[in-house]
Amino acid sequence: GMVAMLAFIEAQGGLDWAPSAIILLGVGFIYALMGLFVGLGTAAPRLFGQRMLNVADAEEIVEERANMGASAISCLILGAALMLLAHAVAADAASTAALVSPAVAFWILLAVLVGFTAVSVWMWQSFDELWRQMTMEISAITGNLLLLVAIIWGGAAAVGLAVGPHPLDLVSIAFGSLLLACFAGAGWRGMMAPR
Repeated sequence: GMVAMLAFIEAQGGLDWAPSAIILLGVGFIYALMGLFVGLGTAAPRLFGQRMLNVADAEEIVEERANMGASAISCLILGAALMLLAHAVAADAASTAALVSPAVAFWILLAVLVGFTAVSVWMWQSFDELWRQMTMEISAITGNLLLLVAIIWGGAAAVGLAVGPHPLDLVSIAFGSLLLACFAGAGWRGMMAPR
């Protein structure tokens, strides 16, 4: 997956791919890949799902199909919106034509976040106690990671020990922290162990 993303960046020779834009592109790419794999696994539980996803059997996927499908679509769309913002900013920095302007990419990302929130609220109603608890734990881990990074990076930048974050870094940190928190929360509960 990373090779494909790097090939995409190389093909965009006229763009100014600053490190912050590359990092955001990478975070978006991870979300999109995650959505693609979960989507394929959900669409074909016996063919792909039980092999690609960490589940006991295909029936487990069938039972959770609505939530997994909604998550897959949300991750695909969110990943695409993050990559679009990174591309628009890189194109704007190089004064070249982009699919959309950075401002339009930003508003698209905000619209996606509203949709993502609506899907999350809809999914919450069907969660059992374990999934509700995990969601709260992941939210707490994400918030603590963001707090830690903001204090350390912001404080170091304030006293001249580091360069302050680029605006895209803030977006990358927010969504990257959520990804890390998802894996940490699932790992602490033993859900990452092979089945």
